[in-house]
Amino acid sequence: MLAAAFALTGPGAEGPRAARADALTEIGARGMLRLGYREDAPPFSYLDDSKRPSGLAVELCQAAAPGVARAAGLPEGQPIEWVPVTAATRFEALTEGRIDLLCGPTTQSLQRRETMDFSIPYFVDGAGIVFRKGGAERLADLTDDPVGVLNGTTTETLARKVLAEVAPGAQLVIFDSHVKGLEALQRGEIEAYLGDQSILLYQLGRLRPTVQPVIARRTLSREPYALAMRRGEAGLRLAVDRELSRIYASGAIWDMIGDALGKVQISPEIEAIYEVVTIPE
Repeated sequence: MLAAAFALTGPGAEGPRAARADALTEIGARGMLRLGYREDAPPFSYLDDSKRPSGLAVELCQAAAPGVARAAGLPEGQPIEWVPVTAATRFEALTEGRIDLLCGPTTQSLQRRETMDFSIPYFVDGAGIVFRKGGAERLADLTDDPVGVLNGTTTETLARKVLAEVAPGAQLVIFDSHVKGLEALQRGEIEAYLGDQSILLYQLGRLRPTVQPVIARRTLSREPYALAMRRGEAGLRLAVDRELSRIYASGAIWDMIGDALGKVQISPEIEAIYEVVTIPE
């Protein structure tokens, strides 16, 4: 009995996590790739007016899907299941296996790499700030004012740190969507709102506020976006990186950026990233 118990609990035993097949095996058995997207993070991941997943990250995932299908032993043209997630639930959806790949504005950080894997970067953004017009225009001037940020993001962590250093009396208000945060700013319920700059500029363009907020020129961080997957998925990561490298090397990425972001000024840092991270075959 002791020997049997050791066999079940000893070093060779496999728990539920160890017994789980890798993502490519699961995709092959399922016959379908599950892609997670956010409904509220344009221009990278959102629902368009026709209620279809859209955005730069979504388009990159869709373009990579045939290569992932081949790697999983499936013919091209296999169906894709689009699974909606939020900023707060996206990583849980990955770890629980409800999605195979996360297609959204997800910052690759060392802390996050402890629990998940990432593709090569597909964009570089930075945490930006918008202030209510007529109010403070520096974080240091927000002595006891409410400041908004999106729940479950690296910007939330950054906001807590920065406010503790420069405006310890400021009150951090957490929102579950950028739209709600920017609308609260418009109503004067908060004095400033923090978020990734490209997303904030895009959202303000869509909202067309009657009173334009003041947009800070400098960003507070560097946010390298990448497609996320469960940790240890070497096969899936290779398949995705192969397709992203093909898209970057061909120059197709620029048409995709133009379609998703419109006529935006791309910084030299972003221009250089595609040449730097592209992996040769």
